[in-house]
Amino acid sequence: MNDPQNKIEQFVSLMELNSPQEDLNYSMIENFGTLKSSMPRIRHPSCDPPAIFIVGQGSKTCFVGNQKHEFKPGDVLVLFHPMAMETEIMDASPEKPFLAAGIAMDLGRMANVLMRIDQIEGAVAKPASVNPSNIFSIPLNDNLLDPFIRLFKLLSTPRDAKMLADSIIDEIYYRLLSDERGNELRFLLQQRGDIQRISKAVDYIHQNLDQTISVDLLAEMVHMGKTAFYENFKNVMHLSPLQYAKSVRLHEAQKLIKEGKRANEAGYLVGYKSPAQFSREYKRHFGFAPSATVASMSIG
Repeated sequence: MNDPQNKIEQFVSLMELNSPQEDLNYSMIENFGTLKSSMPRIRHPSCDPPAIFIVGQGSKTCFVGNQKHEFKPGDVLVLFHPMAMETEIMDASPEKPFLAAGIAMDLGRMANVLMRIDQIEGAVAKPASVNPSNIFSIPLNDNLLDPFIRLFKLLSTPRDAKMLADSIIDEIYYRLLSDERGNELRFLLQQRGDIQRISKAVDYIHQNLDQTISVDLLAEMVHMGKTAFYENFKNVMHLSPLQYAKSVRLHEAQKLIKEGKRANEAGYLVGYKSPAQFSREYKRHFGFAPSATVASMSIG
């Protein structure tokens, strides 16, 4: 099966087979699964996890800061950190749903693969230009598509999945680092510079949602000046630190409400001391009040 179109069709068939429900479908292989939507979804706020996604069918648009990223079949979307954005799904129907497959991003694991590459080739020279953005897009090629297809095939044999999945996921990281834009990514990881400092700040925000977050605190924590930290954070995440922290808080509150927490309790758990302020900012962000969250799930 060397015809690229046949491979895409095989990939879509495997995704359909392993996507029994709407939204996320997790597999027996840790951190590997699919995303399915049988209807279009209007532009809405989201907080997407760090992952490598391949779109197989339908299309998705991500609005990040003042940028617009469109993903159609054969496009690869890479997120290094949880990304606050707005998303829209088009070209989706019950007969032909939107389908994407992905693996959760593990920067530590990717760094280990890079270290093995460096032992063979040495450190890469600085590319002519380096884009530190958290969102990374490349066209799909067989080097990335083939290991994704092999991961899906492992799902029919649990023993094979347990024995072979890790090596195939390492191959996916290797192929990503070896892509045409891979030198840019390799340089960023080798430098362990600004993007790693921003990573530390992002992790702190997620682990301290109930605490007051300030730019001064984050800048001091990662050993950067306030202005340099603010500019670098916005370059990577496309939002200011406080805008990002607010978005993450509100998405976590929404998750808690969907899990059964009362609105006021969810707001308190993510750092809001004033129920009125929480309700106001929640409605401004999502377009509906916290009390309407459960009802919104049916039209999400």
